[in-house]
Amino acid sequence: MSFAADPAAPEPVRGAAGRPVGINEVAARAGVSPATVSNVLNRPERVAGDTRRRVEEAIAELDYVRNSSGSNLRSGRSDSIGLVVHDVTNPFFTEVARGVQDAAAGEGRAVVLLNSDEQASWQSRSLRLLAEQRAAGAVVMPVDDDMSDLLWLRGRGTPWVVLDRGDVGADLGCSVTVDNHAGGLAAGRHLIGLGHERVTFVSGPLGIEQCARRLDGLRAACEESGLAPERAIRVVETPQLNPRSGEQAVEEVLAGGPRRRPQAAFCANDQLALGLLKSLGARGLRVPDDLSVVGYDDVDVAGLVHPGLTTVAQPKYELGRAAMRLLHSELSDADHVHQRLRFEPELVVRGSTAPATVATPEHHG
Repeated sequence: MSFAADPAAPEPVRGAAGRPVGINEVAARAGVSPATVSNVLNRPERVAGDTRRRVEEAIAELDYVRNSSGSNLRSGRSDSIGLVVHDVTNPFFTEVARGVQDAAAGEGRAVVLLNSDEQASWQSRSLRLLAEQRAAGAVVMPVDDDMSDLLWLRGRGTPWVVLDRGDVGADLGCSVTVDNHAGGLAAGRHLIGLGHERVTFVSGPLGIEQCARRLDGLRAACEESGLAPERAIRVVETPQLNPRSGEQAVEEVLAGGPRRRPQAAFCANDQLALGLLKSLGARGLRVPDDLSVVGYDDVDVAGLVHPGLTTVAQPKYELGRAAMRLLHSELSDADHVHQRLRFEPELVVRGSTAPATVATPEHHG
């Protein structure tokens, strides 16, 4: 199959030798000097109204696109912002990235998305790449509590904001996070309130601060209700926070047979929970009749599966926007003061949790 060009579509305007239209062509069309065109683009208040309108009309007629590389060379910095996340396939990070991008676009900046794959080595490579490209700044979700790479990046003139991590000192840089302890506490209170006294916490690597803090919140919920955390909670640690890890965790979650099986599973994120739901169903177990399941993040698909996933919602888009606003402040304000912003999570109850049953049916072993 072949495609013909649309005869109604306008031809792209080209300058000499087929190159894109430059500032000289715009100046010639408007009958002004290239310096006047530059002023219209960069300092329009210096140009008289009639002249400015002629230049703007010429820009529109010629479909001129400004080339920022010259100013970038003079400043030694690009206009791009790096966004380093754990896993670009996770819908949580997709919504965060949208918030960062929308805020950055409002300031005339582009966002470069980089994936650390929850590995410190990949994070180091990503930050070095941003330094090599002279990125204006970065929004980073660190893979662990080692700040050496971030301090190295700042030492080379690239400021950053840490996202989704709450233990960064304000003397080092800005941070935006959600209260993960409060989220774990809310999930724990919900499950204990339903009568669940044996809960398995399905986690990613506990070196990730978010996982550790959510577990701390679950333990606090046990303590305030009179349950001993060491007896009520079993931890299953997986290598990554993705659905595949949740699927593979099912064997350990169910270890010990029906009588020792947990009454509920609290997963460190929705990706793990969705994978666990799949494997439980494949084994003939019913959620929430045989096992209640709680996730974390409230990604879009959490409300689309059956039963709907009870989860702890995070303001994902707002996290991204807030991080970019703090970074813009540092880039543009000589009097910028580092801030630590913390949002509150919210429990969203759906069909994957129910009151605990008195006994667990033997035939589901």
